[in-house]
Amino acid sequence: MEQDPNTTTPLLILAACPVDSRPQGAPRLWGGLKIKIIPDSLAFHIYHSSRIEETFTCNYELNPVYRGTLENTGLKVSGTSEDGGARIIELPDHRFFLATGFVPQLSSEETRPHPLIVAYLEAAIKQARD
Repeated sequence: MEQDPNTTTPLLILAACPVDSRPQGAPRLWGGLKIKIIPDSLAFHIYHSSRIEETFTCNYELNPVYRGTLENTGLKVSGTSEDGGARIIELPDHRFFLATGFVPQLSSEETRPHPLIVAYLEAAIKQARD
């Protein structure tokens, strides 16, 4: 969509607006969104929880038409919103590959960094030592 707005097969589509209190003009996915995390995933290992809430400020999400195809090639949707939208994805066979529809650094603080940032840095340090 970013490269060709007229494509008939967009991998990313406009978000379905699951956030009710979105101010006019704000990104379509704006505000707090509850996410269900599946067990036996990197995201679950990082958060130590099956339910989290994160702040979104984005307009696009994964086109659900392609979810099965991507999962069949090894991608794992490890976090979903209440409407089933993919919100966290990962590649289980990779040493650290985790992508989100939210920006963890926006809710990170100097004395309390976001758990995804801490996990990424720990993985980078481990990789540098190996």
